[in-house]
Amino acid sequence: MECLQKDQCTTNANGRIIKRSEKNDIYEKVSETMDENKDIYKLRQQIVEHPFGTIKRALGYTYFLIRDNESVKAESFIHFLIYNLKRVINIKGVKELMTFFNSLILRLFLILIKSI
Repeated sequence: MECLQKDQCTTNANGRIIKRSEKNDIYEKVSETMDENKDIYKLRQQIVEHPFGTIKRALGYTYFLIRDNESVKAESFIHFLIYNLKRVINIKGVKELMTFFNSLILRLFLILIKSI
């Protein structure tokens, strides 16, 4: 049977070819789950997505400098370490953070001495 609107879809003489990925079933299931839980995903966007936006806009990390997977993971960990340190400094202050690090170093030193 010939499609009456074929010329609106394609110029290919053999017609239009639609390909599905082997992962399309997974994509459809994820989409369905998201549609069923819109309120949960809205809350997630408000809570979890905020650090990513801050890291991109306020800290200026809009792309990765390196390409292989392990290096990208390491670079993203550094981004989040910087983000979290800035938050701690803003919430607790530099003085309290330095006191914490000094006590941590002292505890590690004492553990090291005991093990000798």
